[in-house]
Amino acid sequence: MKNSQTRRLMGACKGMLLCAPLMLGACASSLWTPDATFGEAVRQAKHTQVLDPAAPASAPGVSGTDAVIAKSAVDRYQKSFEVLPLPVNVLNIGVGTGVGAMGAR
Repeated sequence: MKNSQTRRLMGACKGMLLCAPLMLGACASSLWTPDATFGEAVRQAKHTQVLDPAAPASAPGVSGTDAVIAKSAVDRYQKSFEVLPLPVNVLNIGVGTGVGAMGAR
């Protein structure tokens, strides 16, 4: 009796294993193919935001800057960090703006 139950169970398992790819294949979708106009809205929005589409082709040659001018600009930038900014008094924030505490919302 145990042998016949085991055979039936093994037969059911084999049947399920054979049917499993068919059942899973039914759930899978085929490869998605986009419409011919897919992404057209994005391309149109980009096109309307560009001021001059031919600008890169008609750009003048880069004249560049003089090395002395560039070095002085970098030096000024780095010197700007040598002096610390003045401390801000947090008690005075909002004072003298003409807007009350309730009117600022």
